[in-house]
Amino acid sequence: MYNVIYRMLQQQPEAEELAQDVFVKAYVKLGSFNFKSKFFSWIYRIAINAAISHQKKSKRFLHPEQMPEPTGANQEDGMMLNERHAILDHVIGTLNEKYKSVIVLHYFEQLSYAEMAEVLKLPEKKIKSRLFDARRMLYKKLEKHAYFDH
Repeated sequence: MYNVIYRMLQQQPEAEELAQDVFVKAYVKLGSFNFKSKFFSWIYRIAINAAISHQKKSKRFLHPEQMPEPTGANQEDGMMLNERHAILDHVIGTLNEKYKSVIVLHYFEQLSYAEMAEVLKLPEKKIKSRLFDARRMLYKKLEKHAYFDH
């Protein structure tokens, strides 16, 4: 849960706190869980909703954490890689929640289209369409940051 929330917010302390809140909320609401869906889908949905709610309440934008400086012979390559990760994290953070959630679930949590559909309570066809649109938006935004010129 922490990884999903962290990828949505890019704020470590908030992600840790919200992950704990998700487990408490899941425990309290366990009686409302219907066994028609998978447990992981239900709890992922709670995590995504918590991240979205937190983001709306705090009205924060993504601020990538400072990555540690690499050492050794490949320090310059490591610094460029860190910069690219920071740009990617920033650009993902600028996406609308509905696009950010499909990117996070697909690429970082490695959920299938069917699993994403269950978590987000959307038809699989809509998931594919939303992911296509999210990729296109990401590409355009990354082009503006000269991401592909490195």
